[in-house]
Amino acid sequence: MFRPVQRTLPKVFQCPACGSMTVIIDVETYVNELGEEKKRALIKCMNPKCGLRAELAELPSIFEAVDAYSRFLELYGTDKMKTWFEKGEFIE
Repeated sequence: MFRPVQRTLPKVFQCPACGSMTVIIDVETYVNELGEEKKRALIKCMNPKCGLRAELAELPSIFEAVDAYSRFLELYGTDKMKTWFEKGEFIE
């Protein structure tokens, strides 16, 4: 009997700065000043030679990590998102 493969959303993504597959995204839910449920994402490249970090706020409440990554790629290299580098981080 044939069973289709169950696909899951990715958990590790490619870093636009160094090109390695070491980006992880932590998404958390919060309530803003207007009482709306929103999400915030912290993007981290775990490559110790890169250490790219970014933070996205005010994301729609339906966003998952893959959606936050897509938004991150759209905004990467613009001044619409806070980005910085933390050298010396290691993959756990």
